[in-house]
Amino acid sequence: MTVPVISISLADGPAGELDLGRVRASLAREGYAYVRDVPEDFDYVGQLSRLGAPAAQFDGAIVREVRPEPTVDNTVFSASNTRELMPHTEWFEYPSHPPRYVALWCVRQTEGPGGETTLADAYSFVRTLTARDREHLLSSVYPWQPSAVLRKLGIDFHADHPLLERHGGDVIVRFPCDDRCARFDDLMERFLTAGREYFAAHHVAVKIEERAVLVWDNWRMMHARNAFTDEVRHLRRLLVSATV
Repeated sequence: MTVPVISISLADGPAGELDLGRVRASLAREGYAYVRDVPEDFDYVGQLSRLGAPAAQFDGAIVREVRPEPTVDNTVFSASNTRELMPHTEWFEYPSHPPRYVALWCVRQTEGPGGETTLADAYSFVRTLTARDREHLLSSVYPWQPSAVLRKLGIDFHADHPLLERHGGDVIVRFPCDDRCARFDDLMERFLTAGREYFAAHHVAVKIEERAVLVWDNWRMMHARNAFTDEVRHLRRLLVSATV
C-alpha cells in the first residue's frame, strides 16, 4: 500500500525558522514531520534544538555524516553503505533511554532509484498485538550489546531493556534489526516478524530532497532505508534527546 508523504513548506512560516507549532502537530499526528523549502543558510542544529537537547552520536559528534564509506561493505547492516536497511528504531540497545527524535537532512541526493527513508507507526502496529503479548513485551527484559560494526570501533557496552517500556505518559518501542540482542526467544521472533510485515504494508517512503529535513518520533516510529547505487548520497543526522 502506498502511503502519501505529508510535508510542511518552510516558505509558509517565519523566515529561516521552523514553525514549531506545525512541526509538533505533524509529529503528534503522523509521527514525523517533513519540512521542505529550507533556505541555503538554514541553521539545522540550532533550529532542531528547539525541539530538545541534542544527543551525541556514538562517536561523540553532535552531527553524523550519513554516506557510503569505503571501509563498510554491504555484508553488514549499516547506514554507511548502500544496502537496504531493515525496519528498526535508533539506539534500542544503548544503556540509556533512546533519543526522542531523529532528524535527517540532505547534503546531496542520490540520483536514480532507491535511497528513500521509510517510516511506519509502531504504536499502530503494537495495537494489533494481543493484550497478553503487549503485557509480556512490557515485562520481558532482554540483554543488548553493540553491533559488530561498533565493536570493531572499540565501542562496548551491555544493557537490559524490554521491547516496550512505559516512560512518563508515553511508551518507548524498541525494534531491533540485527545481532544486537544476546538472547532471542519466541516472543521476540513473533514481534519482529509481525512488525516487519506491518512495516511492509503501511510504510511511507521519503526521498529526502536537498533543502529539506525529515524529523520523526524515535519512540514511536520504525524506520528503514531502501537500497541505492549512486554513492554520492549524503545526509546528516541529529539526535534529539528530550522535548523542551
